[in-house]
Amino acid sequence: MMYTSHRKIVISLAFILASFVLFTCSKSDPVEEEEIVVTPDPEEPEDPPIDPNKIVSINTGAVVGEMYNFWSTRPMVNQTRFSGSNFRASLEDIKPYVKSYNMVRVLGGRTDNLNTFYQGVDGSGNIITDFSGLITSMRGFMQTGFKPRIVLDNVPWEMNAVKEVNTYGNTNPPDDYDIWRQYINAFLQTLIGEFGMNEVKTWRFRVATEPNYTPQHWNGTKEEFFKHYDITVDEVLKVIPDAIIGPGNNLTEGAATYTTEIIDHCANGTNYVTGATGTKMDFFCISYYEKIDQNTIKFPETVASYRAKLNSYPQFNNIPFDIQEFGILRDENGVRGVSLTDATELGASWYARIADLAYQNRITEIYDWGQEIESSNLPQGRRNVTEMFLKMEGGNRLETIDNISGHAGVIPVTKGDKIYLLVYNHNTTRNSTSNRTLYPQLEGGLITGETSWKMNEWTIDKTHSIMLHELYKDVRAAGVTEKTNGRIYGNRPSDRFEDGWKTVLSTNLSKYEDMAKLSKTVTNATVQKKDGKLTIKVDLEPHSVKLIELIPQ
Repeated sequence: MMYTSHRKIVISLAFILASFVLFTCSKSDPVEEEEIVVTPDPEEPEDPPIDPNKIVSINTGAVVGEMYNFWSTRPMVNQTRFSGSNFRASLEDIKPYVKSYNMVRVLGGRTDNLNTFYQGVDGSGNIITDFSGLITSMRGFMQTGFKPRIVLDNVPWEMNAVKEVNTYGNTNPPDDYDIWRQYINAFLQTLIGEFGMNEVKTWRFRVATEPNYTPQHWNGTKEEFFKHYDITVDEVLKVIPDAIIGPGNNLTEGAATYTTEIIDHCANGTNYVTGATGTKMDFFCISYYEKIDQNTIKFPETVASYRAKLNSYPQFNNIPFDIQEFGILRDENGVRGVSLTDATELGASWYARIADLAYQNRITEIYDWGQEIESSNLPQGRRNVTEMFLKMEGGNRLETIDNISGHAGVIPVTKGDKIYLLVYNHNTTRNSTSNRTLYPQLEGGLITGETSWKMNEWTIDKTHSIMLHELYKDVRAAGVTEKTNGRIYGNRPSDRFEDGWKTVLSTNLSKYEDMAKLSKTVTNATVQKKDGKLTIKVDLEPHSVKLIELIPQ
């Protein structure tokens, strides 16, 4: 923090002596008057100049957009879980962080043979279905208060004469699109019959999952998927004329068979059903997964071509652009495991960096597989970042000007009369020792009329708001077998340890709960404006996130 210097004026000893002599002489003989000069001592040294490459300039009157909520939708691979009251009850603790669930592979065609609603055709060619299981699970889901989103992806096994099992089940197009249309129609009519048109038309419908990932998610050509999309959209719109619908999330890894062509098809391609130009697309989405062993953040280059393509079509420039699969896929050893994130301070600082980039690139939503530690509701580092987001949500994001290099920065927000600064430092290697100091420097707007501010601060780093290191230490001390070739520091300790880790977790749960809470590191400190600016010094560990709250006094 920067403090205002106070001038100290010291009367010189010579002046004191001269005054004494003058006073004494005035009582006796007059003396010759001498000029007396009062010279103050030099001022206290000013604060040393700040390296301009560490300053983040913020005009609190320069709004660039809203601090909108991008974090509150989670994917769900098995919607039947919502049938259980215990599972529904387990979700109560996450309700501040979640608003919607995106339900994948609801239509069947699964390797676990769930959702077998389609049961063939009768002698007249009409489909036979049993949606009782769908109604049961969806009734349970609606009791949670979350909003459903439906993925119309895998084709039921019985719609293909030749059954081919791929990674995620049946990824073939249907043999007969008339049967597929009947099924989509019946599926939607079942939902409408149970929950009403006014409700169902507010749900999102996504056609397919990573359709450019062949054959794992789509065992057909690019053109066959465009046809599949057009037919599916056409049937959905027959049932729900103003349905919210879009194509599956594009894979963005090297295995992708195409990239932005689906946007071109929806904009100016020939519709396979109508023969007209284009197809309805209310949102667009991709997958984004990081890999720690690649020692990079590839977000800017990943989203750039999609953002540019959407911007090139006026009808798609402002539609939601989402990341509907997201996480850290591999650890520093190249191991994947079941975990889809890093649960330590590294994952937290990475998430803050991604948030900053997401706002810069107008990403509307990022679907999150989960922010809790396996077999508990303990927050991993990223959920504590989300806790910070909640304090800022709905505020106005402010313009920043800086020369900061690397993966560090500030997301500044005004909310009412408060100012929030989310300051982060991320390094792409876990063992980095690159501490940083940043100086957010605020002026204008709310700063103009106030001199003194009260400051609170919350911190996430290796020793604040993180419990996983302590769990690992305790599990090792308990002699639980460690899978040295398993993923390390994911959100699922079972990737790294044998089952005994759960006993350690439950035995020490209260300790881990305390350690996992978002840690407040400064309370009601006073900071002062100087020369029209409020400058805050923020010291950051190699993987750290700080939220600074400024309240006018």
